Amino acid sequence: MRFACTQENLVQGLNMVSHITGKNINLPVLGNVLIKTEGGGLKMSATNLEIAINCFVRGKVDEEGEYSVPAKLLLDYVSLLPSGKVELQLTEEGLEVRSNENSNEKETVFRGLPASEFPLLPKMTKSKGYSLPAADLKKALQQVCFSASVSESRPELCGVACFFKTEGDEKGAIFAATDSYRLSECRLTLGGDAQGETISIVPSRSMQEISRIISGYKDDIQGSQEVSLSFTDNQLVMSYGSVELVTRLLEGKFPPYQDIIPKTFNTQAVLPRDEFLKAVRAASLFSRQGLFDVHISFDAEKGRCTVASADQGTGKTQGQISGTVEGSSTMVTLNYRYVMDGVSAMTSANIRLCLVDGSSPVLILPEPADEGFRYLVMPIRQ
Repeated sequence: MRFACTQENLVQGLNMVSHITGKNINLPVLGNVLIKTEGGGLKMSATNLEIAINCFVRGKVDEEGEYSVPAKLLLDYVSLLPSGKVELQLTEEGLEVRSNENSNEKETVFRGLPASEFPLLPKMTKSKGYSLPAADLKKALQQVCFSASVSESRPELCGVACFFKTEGDEKGAIFAATDSYRLSECRLTLGGDAQGETISIVPSRSMQEISRIISGYKDDIQGSQEVSLSFTDNQLVMSYGSVELVTRLLEGKFPPYQDIIPKTFNTQAVLPRDEFLKAVRAASLFSRQGLFDVHISFDAEKGRCTVASADQGTGKTQGQISGTVEGSSTMVTLNYRYVMDGVSAMTSANIRLCLVDGSSPVLILPEPADEGFRYLVMPIRQ
C-alpha cells in the first residue's frame, strides 16, 4: 500500500473514526483503525462492535493495500505534522508515515495488525431513508440525548426514539428520550422525498457520535448540508459527506410518553432564561445532597418567580425573578440538575414554565415556542 494526501484531510478522517476506539483486553484490535485503499482514496474504518464508522479520505493511490494500526497513536502523531503532503506506505516493518517539513524529512513506522484480524464490519445496507438539515439534526440531538437513561434495567430508555412520518398533519421527524424522571422531545421538518413511516430506538451513545461527526466534519468541496438516516429492521445507517456510521437499534417499545404531558395548565410563567438559570445555579449550592432539590414558587399577583433551597449543614438561599405569571400561585420542587439540563439546551431569550399543580410534571418551553423543543420534568414529592 502506498498513499498520499494532505495532513488536514488525514487528521479529519482519523478524528471521525478514532473516537469510538479504545483499549480492550480481549480484543486489542478494537483500538485500531483499518486503513484500506479504495475507489481512488483511503477508507478508514473503526468499530467497538456496537458502532462502526467509515470515513473516505481523498488523495493519490500509488499501490493498493490494507492494514490496521492503533487509532489514537496515529492521530496524535499525524496531528503534530505540518500542513502539507503526508505519505503512507506499508512495508515489512509496518505502516511508514513520511512528511516533509522545510526539506527535513520525517519518517516514522507504526506497527499494527494485518487487516485479516480486524473484525468484520456490518454491511451498510440502506433502505428506508430520510434527509435532515445537518444543523437542525445536531441541535435536536443536543437537546434530547442527555435525557436518555444510563441504567440498563430498561434498555429501551437508554436510547433516542425516532419517529418519522411523511404524510398527514404530523408530517416530520420527532426525536424523544426519557429516563422516567425527565423527558426531551424535538420536532424537525423532513427534507427530500422520503416515503413511509418509521419508529426506531437508537442507542444514545450512537446519537451522540452522530452529533459529534456533524460538529467536526468539514468538506469545502462537497459542502454537504444534509444528513441521511436510513433504517432497516435492526440497524441505522447515517451518511454525512464522506462519513458513514452504522449502529444497531435497541429492542423494545418506547413508552407512550405523550400520555403524561398535560394538555391544560393552571399556572404559566414566562421568565428571562439567563436570569432563571443563574437563580437555579445559586439555589443548587444549598440543595440537599442526594436530593438536588430546589423549590420554585410562582406568585401570580406580583408577577414573579422565587427559587429557593435550604440545607441544615450549609445554609439557605432565595432568589427572585421578575416575569409574567398567569393563573394560580403555586410551588413545585424539582431536581436542579434536570432543570438546568433542559433550560441550558434552549437558545431563546425567555422560557415558559407550565404546570397544573405542585405534584404534577412541569413542562418547560422556549418562548416564543418556535424551536420545536419540549422538556418535561417530574416533581420531587415531599
